[in-house]
Amino acid sequence: MATHKLHNTLSLGERDTLANKEGERRTVFFTKKLAEKEGSYARTGQYLGEWKHNKWDGKGTFEQANGTRYVGEWQGGKRNGVGTLWVKQKGQLRKRYAGQWVNDMPHGRGVHYYPNGDNFNGEWKNGVRHGVGTLQYSNNGGVYEGDWFNNRRHGFGVFDYVNGDHFEGMWVEDKKEGEGVHFYFDGVKKAHTKRYDGEWVDDAPKCGYYTEMPPDELVPASHMPDPLPRTQVCEPEEIISQQLREIRDARSHVRAKRIPIDEHFTSEELEALQVAFSRIDVLDCGEISLADFPQAFSQVGMDPTEEDMARILAHLCKDASPETMFSFAEFSQAADFLSPLEGQGGEPTS
Repeated sequence: MATHKLHNTLSLGERDTLANKEGERRTVFFTKKLAEKEGSYARTGQYLGEWKHNKWDGKGTFEQANGTRYVGEWQGGKRNGVGTLWVKQKGQLRKRYAGQWVNDMPHGRGVHYYPNGDNFNGEWKNGVRHGVGTLQYSNNGGVYEGDWFNNRRHGFGVFDYVNGDHFEGMWVEDKKEGEGVHFYFDGVKKAHTKRYDGEWVDDAPKCGYYTEMPPDELVPASHMPDPLPRTQVCEPEEIISQQLREIRDARSHVRAKRIPIDEHFTSEELEALQVAFSRIDVLDCGEISLADFPQAFSQVGMDPTEEDMARILAHLCKDASPETMFSFAEFSQAADFLSPLEGQGGEPTS
């Protein structure tokens, strides 16, 4: 009774001070009231760990009602630092992500284990794969190691196939695009016996040279190569060179995307572009229309003229239709294309 009377004499501020949690605490449970049953509650989660200013801060474990569990570091009530996320599948806890976090999202180095058996070990940025990393595919046993941008294979990367083949080259938005070399593995000779050097367009080889690999000193069977068919074309070198030039000219607007956009902007500028793009892309479909461009540009303080937009469309080889769609990479290219106009007053460069 005395405690009840004391509680009634406290001011609202004094009650809040007593309710604040600091330092290491026992498990705190979170519940919600059930409407269908008077006086009953259901547990929604529980936290065991350190607090600061009434927020999770330090080391702690949070478990949700569905079994999802995070064990690691917190700051200001959010996952910040190093931690591991577990999810419950078929009655068992399975590791989903282990690594660095910033503001509740994977950010930095970390390993992600996908439900289909794939796993990614590499760099993250704001919750997506971004930087350098390795993805092990479970469905075909292939492995990609290389550059990533905005959750896609983008830049230079290598791919090892389950049959022993090996590819090294450029990628644009998850597809092989540009110069690359494909090494063919002979399962009988246990060595790479042939190679293709050339240009790739939209994930397929378009033009190049097919040659025998030199013998491998450690593999005796490779000293007896399979003969290549004789070339019957007159002046093949000139023909292939011309084809390569035509392909590179035709695909230049696509391959411009492979230049790491991070190098064109500061981290603050790139984050501002991502925020502007996300505010327009409310459905999170990864694209915005040409009609949305003025609003997106206004978010970052840019106001391109009709002439500017015409030059951007020509640079990106896009139609002038309001329904024409643009990815974030293309939106960033457009912003980078306009930057010299604002800063230098000169002609933009590609």
